[in-house]
Amino acid sequence: MTARKEEAVESQPIKDFCRSLGLSAVGIAPNRLPEPEQPPDICPLAAGKGPERYDLTGVLPGCQAAVVVLFPYYQPPVEGANLSLYCQFPDYHGIIRQYLDRIAAWLDRHWPGSRQAAIVDTSVLAERQLAVEAGLGFEGDNRCLIHGTWGSWCFIGAVLTTLPLEPDAPDRRECCHCGACARYCPGGCFASGRYDYRVCKSYLTQKKGELTPEEITILRKTPLVFGCDECQRCCPHNAQVPVTPIPEFKMRRQDRLTARELENLTNRQFKEKYGERAFAWRGKKLLLRNLALLDE
Repeated sequence: MTARKEEAVESQPIKDFCRSLGLSAVGIAPNRLPEPEQPPDICPLAAGKGPERYDLTGVLPGCQAAVVVLFPYYQPPVEGANLSLYCQFPDYHGIIRQYLDRIAAWLDRHWPGSRQAAIVDTSVLAERQLAVEAGLGFEGDNRCLIHGTWGSWCFIGAVLTTLPLEPDAPDRRECCHCGACARYCPGGCFASGRYDYRVCKSYLTQKKGELTPEEITILRKTPLVFGCDECQRCCPHNAQVPVTPIPEFKMRRQDRLTARELENLTNRQFKEKYGERAFAWRGKKLLLRNLALLDE
């Protein structure tokens, strides 16, 4: 099935294929995203910083649309855990990439000559905005994407494509603005009405080097040594979220780290043992620092 450029391609078979993989939240976004009137403060760990966040053709020349997919990962929390829920299973980047590659390969087979590019988390694009424009949720006051079923416990992936797919209607709902995320945030990073990454505990657990006394105080407000789930844990939109249906997110769960596990490992041994875990990407030294600060 080779589509001429001027002909729209029906997206329902693509969505059906995604659902056959167990991925129920799928939408189509346009190749250009609306830029916000007030540019957000971008965390330095993010890849994109400017206008490139909103133009999909910068990632895939000739891109006409994106197949956007949510990957819910919620599981009931474990008492005594000190790792954020998102990094308690093998690195989600690899898991999601495998699903996206299958979708891209399916598109290649059915529309020879089309081109695809899979993205997950590390691209320059504003992926939350991509999901909003694909009709998959709205942005909460905690700056998380919120889906009607899966809440904010979702990763976002997408397959950019040169196929002329008709975009879905954007989700224009709003957060309930209850203020819980601002009240429970350890660093008060939503207090000004804008996200201040500098006092976000998740950012601080990944920030290298010495922390200031003020940053250490924030770190010690909750037991997690990597990441921070507080603004999601208290969110009413997450009150009835089902457990993830994705089997890979239920495998080999590790909810806790201790200094004893890490301190005698060489960097090579650390990489061999934990390299496929999302908490490992900033290295052993940072984790040991956080564990020491939290007296774990």
